[in-house]
Amino acid sequence: MITIEDLKSEIGDYQYGILTNSDVGNGERAITKARVWIVSRFSACGKSVTKKDFGNELVKEAHLKRAIYELYSIREQEEKAKDKKEDALELLAGYLGTCVYKGVEASNSGDNNSGCSVVVVRGSC
Repeated sequence: MITIEDLKSEIGDYQYGILTNSDVGNGERAITKARVWIVSRFSACGKSVTKKDFGNELVKEAHLKRAIYELYSIREQEEKAKDKKEDALELLAGYLGTCVYKGVEASNSGDNNSGCSVVVVRGSC
């Protein structure tokens, strides 16, 4: 599992302070949201996540990237956040395979597993 110190080490104390408004709870929520996201990707692949999985370097780095994404996203800095989200997804794909893209918007993943669009056309009676 990653920690607040991991986040600070990755983005720096100053940037961390800005993104969290110096509230450790905001950093903890970002880590938790990132963990939940990882669990959802494992579920998309039909797998359960274990402590051992969270110890894997690919999963740990994906967790870190996704937590950073969550911090930028809270501050509505989506352009800065976007690459972190994509990095996290690619890292998990390296660990689990392309099943991690299941249910993810095609524009984000480059994969078309997001389902089918439905068009309804009404004609005159």
